[in-house]
Amino acid sequence: MANKRETFSLIESRIPIRELSRDAAIEMSFKPTPSYIARCRELNISHKGRYFYDPKIRSLHPWLARRSRSIARALSLAAVLPYNTSSNDFLRCLGFSKKNLLEAISKGYPPLISYLSPNCPLTSITKNTIILDPMAGGGSIPLESAILGLKTIACDYNPVSYLLLRATIDFPAKYGLELWRCLVKEVKDLLNYAKQKLSSYYEAGVRGYIVLRQVSLDGKVIPLQTIVPLTKALYLKIQSDGSLRLTKQKEKVSVKRQLIKTWINEHVDVMNGNLGLYGVVHRYVAIQTRNGFRLPNEGDEKLLSKAYTDYLKRINSLSIPDINLPNDNEVFSSIVALRSYRMLFSPRQLLSLDILISYVRDRIRELVEREGEFGAALGLYLALGIDRIADFNSILTTWNYNSLTIRDSIGSYYKFRKFRLEGIYAEAIVPYRTLDWVFEPKNSERTAGGICPVVRELAEKLEGKGSNIDIYLCDAMKLSQFFKNKVNVVNVDPPYYDQHIYSDFSEFFWPFLKVMLKDAIPILFNKRKVLIDWSPESWRVPKSNEIIARKKNKAVFEVRLKKALKEVRETLKDDGTLIFWFSHRNIDAWKAVVEALSKSKFTITSLIPFPSEHPTRSVTKGGSSGINRVLIIVARKKEMVKERNRTEILNRFKNYLLESKLYPREIIPKEEIELLTRAANYALSIC
Repeated sequence: MANKRETFSLIESRIPIRELSRDAAIEMSFKPTPSYIARCRELNISHKGRYFYDPKIRSLHPWLARRSRSIARALSLAAVLPYNTSSNDFLRCLGFSKKNLLEAISKGYPPLISYLSPNCPLTSITKNTIILDPMAGGGSIPLESAILGLKTIACDYNPVSYLLLRATIDFPAKYGLELWRCLVKEVKDLLNYAKQKLSSYYEAGVRGYIVLRQVSLDGKVIPLQTIVPLTKALYLKIQSDGSLRLTKQKEKVSVKRQLIKTWINEHVDVMNGNLGLYGVVHRYVAIQTRNGFRLPNEGDEKLLSKAYTDYLKRINSLSIPDINLPNDNEVFSSIVALRSYRMLFSPRQLLSLDILISYVRDRIRELVEREGEFGAALGLYLALGIDRIADFNSILTTWNYNSLTIRDSIGSYYKFRKFRLEGIYAEAIVPYRTLDWVFEPKNSERTAGGICPVVRELAEKLEGKGSNIDIYLCDAMKLSQFFKNKVNVVNVDPPYYDQHIYSDFSEFFWPFLKVMLKDAIPILFNKRKVLIDWSPESWRVPKSNEIIARKKNKAVFEVRLKKALKEVRETLKDDGTLIFWFSHRNIDAWKAVVEALSKSKFTITSLIPFPSEHPTRSVTKGGSSGINRVLIIVARKKEMVKERNRTEILNRFKNYLLESKLYPREIIPKEEIELLTRAANYALSIC
């Protein structure tokens, strides 16, 4: 055991799984406020009111599979602390102490590790420790290692993710609070411009529009849906004569999906100037106000008519790319008949987006000319915000009658793993509501998901740590060409087999970012675009070396993952540690991962289950029954593990699993325990 204490780290010993699991479950909760209040009670900490200041990094821009920051911090720290570090000392180093919790609560923050400042002097670990995340995605892992003060390298193969990493970690660390202060000014100017240019198309008191899809067929107007839930107790009925009626009588909702293709063709005609079809194809049927819902009136029609007229005036000079939707993209497969990116929007939506994109593109040019990289950084946040506008204001949106909010375009992806048109869509009030919500430039104590509060939070946590951070656009299958034998810890949450097709998903956003960031791209990608055969001049994102199982192709996934893991092995120093996150409900996916680890000559030294998604989140289920835990596989180079007790590792895993609860009284489903235990047994038998 003495040899193990000298060779292994805390992550291969016993960590406080119960405390960490509870924190992770609350951080990932779908309804956070009740969870925060419950956690305060559990910790015997008083709080004021029911509101918590909670600027989450996912508010910067949509990305798939956001992981728990508390677990990311805990794993990286446990990998560099000594084997015999006590649980109390470990929690203190993480920042999880009564003093820190009270301080955070007094400032309005929720009681989460991610909002606490770590308390682990670098002299007590290793100042020169390097942590690499070669598939960094949304950035939780490298963000937390950077907050710990460790030297951090973050890479991703996808350009959208790469830009997110720069926005989440690189620029806040490099420019600190000055970045936030200047961004607030830029956003206020943008909001003023938007109100000036867009107010004539929207009614100020309106909160949202619900639009019915209809088709003109054989001389008749046919709605694709005749019952529209507005709230849990209020419904809109389209009667046989086409008139509208609000009712509390609940009826079954159905969509005439056989008419979707016809609707698409007529929508394209409208976007190309067919005024006669406009009110038929896009019928505004309900308007949300502060007092509930009303039916459309003549004033609404005038606003729509003005927007359509002005849209047609700009139709030949739109800044939004007139490029084809990718026909080999699985996420777009159900809507590829729309043909062009411009067809993802209604006339008023496209008009508003074009005005905003044009402003941001021109402003970024000015900022880059005047401020160089700092200007490019400011411009990046503006562009990310407009991307969020596109997400919440397209014909791919739906209406969430449970929360009385617009469900964004990406919502259909989460539910069906592809974009899909329904019988209705929702339209946002861009100048008066949506744009301010996306950025929140005035919010310092309250946030509903704005970018500016997130940038401030990141700047406060990372300011002065820029010299320890490197971000790269990088192919994970070529890592050793750049990082050979340089890294102490690889902490990676890779793509999960076939769960998400990141490249296809990101192609909704990349064309808009490319247009807005045109003058900043040389700076944003300069000296950072390494080891990848792709250029930001392309309208597509790179796919040739993506590590996923398209169409459940296990063989391709295993070959590419094995190659990436061999590259990871080459980057690690001899005594380095691999931390590998994985979750899937299909045992074949686990086998593919474990076999890739084995063929890459890794030996497993610990297995740790953690909550990954809250059970109510649609992304957890992926349209069917899923599992709520991710399994952390800790491994080292095979030749460096002189001895290993499989029984000890498995028993510790089983104890961990019973303690890794989403909430104190949770009874973990038998099926989940059986699947994870089967996966753990298989993993230890193979490597």
